Amino acid sequence: MKYITALIIKFIMLTAVLWIVLGIFGVSFADILLTSIVLTGVSFIGDVFILPRVGNMVATLADFGLAFVMIWLMGSVLFEQPVRLGIASLISAMVIAAGEFVFHMYLLKQVVGNEQAVPENRYSMHQQNIMQTEFGSEPDIKPPKKDKLSGQNHKQRPKKRKKKNPY
Repeated sequence: MKYITALIIKFIMLTAVLWIVLGIFGVSFADILLTSIVLTGVSFIGDVFILPRVGNMVATLADFGLAFVMIWLMGSVLFEQPVRLGIASLISAMVIAAGEFVFHMYLLKQVVGNEQAVPENRYSMHQQNIMQTEFGSEPDIKPPKKDKLSGQNHKQRPKKRKKKNPY
């Protein structure tokens, strides 16, 4: 029931935005309604499956791109009179994206909530293995010097630096 309510809210929001924006450009209500139905179905599926994984901002940007492309493509097929389709779809997509940002917050709180059955692991393979034990040895920079008399290796002490007095 929660999903149906969210779907109806999304449909009403998209229909209202498209009716206002595309109505200014003289598009018929039947074309607006068909565009709204298709856009609602495609974007709601994306919201339910993609939004919990990527977050609100990425999902809003994806909805902006989807709305822009869908309105442009459906407008080029459906709209009969000459319409400035680029501007109409850009303005519609911007207003829809603003509404989607708020709708995503509602969807995450009320609908999706704690229903995520399997929490996705958000780390890459490199980040998962970040705490592994190292089995390599450290390379020696200077090999130890051999004593000329005995021929044995002796550890060399670092030379003391003479500090200059800065005053």
